[in-house]
Amino acid sequence: SSGINAEYGDDFKEINTSEDIVHGLDLTSINGSIKTFLGNNTSLLALNNQCLAIKEQISLFFSCIRDVQDWLTNVGHPFISSHALGTALEQAKTGKSTFLRFLATSGLDGTKQKIGQCSKTLSVILNSQFLDDRSANIIRDTFARTEVDWKGFGLEVQEHGRDIELTIEFFEAAEHVSTYIANEEKASSQLLNTKTDSVTPDVVSDITKLRQSLRQTSDRMDLCHSKFIELSASTNATLKHIRSVKTRVDSDWTRFSEQVRSVEKLVEASEEDKNSVTSLEMKDEDNAYRNTKLLIQELVNTEQAYVDDLKAIVTGYKERIETSPDCPKILKCNTGTIFGNIEDIYNFHCKIFLADLQRSMESASVGAVFSTNIKNFDMYATYCKNKPHSENFLSGVEMPFLSQCQKELNHVLDLSSYLLKPVQRIMKYHLILEKLIKYSRSAKRKEELSQALKIMAQVPRYANDAIHLMGLEGFTGNWDDLGQLLQQENFLVFVNGGKKPTPRQIFIFERAVLFSKPAPPKKPLQSRKMSISPSPKYSYKCHYPLSQLGLTRFVQDDTNSVQFQLSVFKKDQRNACESFIIQSASTAVRDRWVERIESLLFSQFTILKSRAASNIL
Repeated sequence: SSGINAEYGDDFKEINTSEDIVHGLDLTSINGSIKTFLGNNTSLLALNNQCLAIKEQISLFFSCIRDVQDWLTNVGHPFISSHALGTALEQAKTGKSTFLRFLATSGLDGTKQKIGQCSKTLSVILNSQFLDDRSANIIRDTFARTEVDWKGFGLEVQEHGRDIELTIEFFEAAEHVSTYIANEEKASSQLLNTKTDSVTPDVVSDITKLRQSLRQTSDRMDLCHSKFIELSASTNATLKHIRSVKTRVDSDWTRFSEQVRSVEKLVEASEEDKNSVTSLEMKDEDNAYRNTKLLIQELVNTEQAYVDDLKAIVTGYKERIETSPDCPKILKCNTGTIFGNIEDIYNFHCKIFLADLQRSMESASVGAVFSTNIKNFDMYATYCKNKPHSENFLSGVEMPFLSQCQKELNHVLDLSSYLLKPVQRIMKYHLILEKLIKYSRSAKRKEELSQALKIMAQVPRYANDAIHLMGLEGFTGNWDDLGQLLQQENFLVFVNGGKKPTPRQIFIFERAVLFSKPAPPKKPLQSRKMSISPSPKYSYKCHYPLSQLGLTRFVQDDTNSVQFQLSVFKKDQRNACESFIIQSASTAVRDRWVERIESLLFSQFTILKSRAASNIL
């Protein structure tokens, strides 16, 4: 347009090929006069045709935007807000079928394609020569608002699908408990009418069976409670009826448990053996045994469910992408980015860890299972390192092929949600181990569990450290020279006695300490329900071998200070030294870092001393 205006001046003022296109100027009506004026000037005719082509792209863009917004306003959001979770098990299952049918037939996939079409058209429009800045900003902002609304709806769908599954699991557990109580309450009432002097071995056997069945059902009661807690945290769930069901089941369970306890007292009252334990000790041991068994059973059950989820990812997504001729090339070429090492994780849990846990149920030697397999959990650090790359890739593509895989698997949640499960799972093991330690009565078992807990509590931290190290940019040295990463933290650092501190992310390796500068935080992507924080980024500043470092535990002899000091002695400059006063967030952080650095320096001193002795000999 600038070329036309430069040559022909005022004759083309009425054809504003930037802003007027955005506002819907119909160039077709003046197209004939343009061609008459241009005559045989083919280059200008080509320019005019380009202008018309861009107008068609803009019309297509706004048409797609309107379709997406109309679908969200009239179909998507109304369905999610009005879809009930159900007030009983069969209603909840029917609600799930309705929800899955909505995902399959409501036009969701077509709307996804419209968003993809908007994105492609946006790129063409913004790269054209016919738009001024104001028009480009209008189009860009329109797409950004629609995209945020679409992603917000996607989160709503995920959360609603999760609430449906939780509701079904809650009603299944509640129904199981209610049916059990209804079947056993009559028998317990008959036992309760037994006189103390009439407690025969058969009565004792019946009471033992009753107590065992109560133990077996208590895991369903625990499941009912845990699902109710999860539903209570939901923003979608309508809990009035669910809360009333929970109250009724709690009341029935409390009444029946007290009844069973009263029956047990018949045995205690008739027990003549002076060496028998007191009723309080029996109750304590019984509860400890019950809780331990329940926790181990829960661990095995959730591990089996986790393995099933991993199998769905590997066979239902990854292998189909690799083998299906219908799969787009962009997916086939990026399976490493999408899935990381999840197949290794699946093989470990499926073939080794789950089987070991199942074998440990009788002996309750769970701690040994974790300690034996600790090296295999290192693969989670690799997985977490790749996770941001996977998220970035999947958030940038809209693939009907992946949606089809999800439908065939009958999954409510999409692939991105399933790929988050390894990160969620690795965070839960140490919580179960803590509970097992609490209820363990064996000193040997407690020691095994404590050792396993110490190891497993470090695994999420190693994974987190790996994610932070992945964000480091600008380091051009050899990573092998630094050794293994041991820990990282954010500090305020005073350099060479300066008064103004600077923020630094510090990494400790086996053979060096590395300083980096945190990048300014990026604004998280906002959605209707949450914000998604971007991965951390750091700029490399410097690093120093441990052989050049000196440590001062307390700055100015203040034992309550949150500061410590590192001194760097330069090899090539006699008596030259740099100092870094490092201020941590708490004394606990300072102590952890000081102890780690002291240990590394002492180990290095021992090695150097041994080498010196060898050289003398």
